[in-house]
Amino acid sequence: MNIQSAGARLKQLRLEKGISLEEVQKKTKIHLNVLRAIEGDSLSDLSPIYLKSFIRIYCNYLGVDSKDYLGVSAQSVHAAPVLNSKVGRPVGTRLDRSRSFIKDTAVKISSLRPPKRFNKLILFIVLAVLAVLVLTKLFSLFANRKAKDVSEARSAALSAPAQPKQKTQADARKKGAAASKDNTAVFKMQKEITSGFTLGVLAKDKCWISLKVDGRLAFHGVLARGRFESWKAKNKIEFSLGDAAAVELQVNDQRFPTLGRRGQSIRVLVNKDGLKIGK
Repeated sequence: MNIQSAGARLKQLRLEKGISLEEVQKKTKIHLNVLRAIEGDSLSDLSPIYLKSFIRIYCNYLGVDSKDYLGVSAQSVHAAPVLNSKVGRPVGTRLDRSRSFIKDTAVKISSLRPPKRFNKLILFIVLAVLAVLVLTKLFSLFANRKAKDVSEARSAALSAPAQPKQKTQADARKKGAAASKDNTAVFKMQKEITSGFTLGVLAKDKCWISLKVDGRLAFHGVLARGRFESWKAKNKIEFSLGDAAAVELQVNDQRFPTLGRRGQSIRVLVNKDGLKIGK
């Protein structure tokens, strides 16, 4: 048996198993040119040391005993050395072995490089993560700024600390609502007003308001959400609201957080006797 019949047998065995050279290359990591040289009996450029190693790996992959091919291949290579046409020396010398080792090492390293599609996928994932981080940071800054603006508006509107609801205020509201025949609620002031008072209005939501101070028109329009306005009066302040639940009042140091239901239109009178709400 010669080297040609050994390469032909390996090729025939591979074809009988229905395996392509590309599949052999992927599994054994042997370069396609080396596989073609083994099957095509073109072994003049391979040193005997690497030839034996490649044939052994190839035979193990095909499931045959490498001894049936190693002996024949080694004898053929040693029996008929081929001269290198460029330098005039037999192939398989130390210089050729070094060249073959460098070539095989380069082939193995190139086979370990990730495919271009894999690199593009990694780049896409990195860019997507960066975009998510930037959007998250921007949303966080916007939310914090909005919360800060609302907090500053409320602090400026209510300089005095919030006081708990007084039991007397709730009792007065119930008694006033039950006793009034014209649907007018009366809220007594906690402290007696002797010489003028200050009315503060905080818009919890957008609301229309028309307000007179001591009989003179002082405001007529829409209070934007979060806006705070205040007026001073000697005798009285009267105003109309388009939404009773949209504002919070403060007369001197007394707060009135709720005036009615959402969407309810009311009229309010504030004087030294207290606060009166009517339709």
